[in-house]
This record gives sequence, C-alpha cells and structure tokens, in this order.
Amino acid sequence: MKVERKFNQTPGDTNIAILGYLARVGTWMNLRQITTGTPGSDLNRERLRLILESFAKKEFIEIRESQNPKAKYEYKITEKGKIAFLKCVSFDPDVKYLLGLRDHKEI
Repeated sequence: MKVERKFNQTPGDTNIAILGYLARVGTWMNLRQITTGTPGSDLNRERLRLILESFAKKEFIEIRESQNPKAKYEYKITEKGKIAFLKCVSFDPDVKYLLGLRDHKEI
C-alpha cells in the first residue's frame, strides 16, 4: 500500500509561489494583483507586504510608488529574484519532498 504525503502550504511554498508569480508576470504589480494572482495562497495583504519587504531587503524585488492612486506601492522581481526562484524549483524531487515543498512550475 502506497501512502501519499499531503502537503500544507509552508512558508517556503508561499515564498516560492510569490516569486514564481512575479517572475511569470514580469511587470510591476500591486498588492491586490499579487494576492489574487498567487496560486494556492491564502495571503492577507499585511502578511504579503511583510514578505515583499523582506524580499526587497534581499534584493529579490524592487519597490516603487504606484502610478495607480488606489495602490500605494508596486513590486517587480529582479534578476537576482528570478535566479533564486529557479534554484528553488530545480531541487531534486526527493529533496523537495523532504523539505515539504510543492512542485512549482518553472517560468
């Protein structure tokens, strides 16, 4: 009998999903757009904002004031962020399993 492991979304899954979404889109996005576009995520805006600020400190993303008056800031992935995302999704499947990471599609 084969037992299949069910995954809950880990913080790592969330971070990879956010970077993956920003990498696929490749343009400036506001919080609402990222929240609704990040698959498999139940992020609220405050938690997402904190994650994005931590990404900016690591230079995975850039932040600018929004040109849309309804949004305060916009976010865009950097080349360093794309490279970090690709490293995360290129783990061996067994390593992903051990880390509890879901399979994320590459860009």
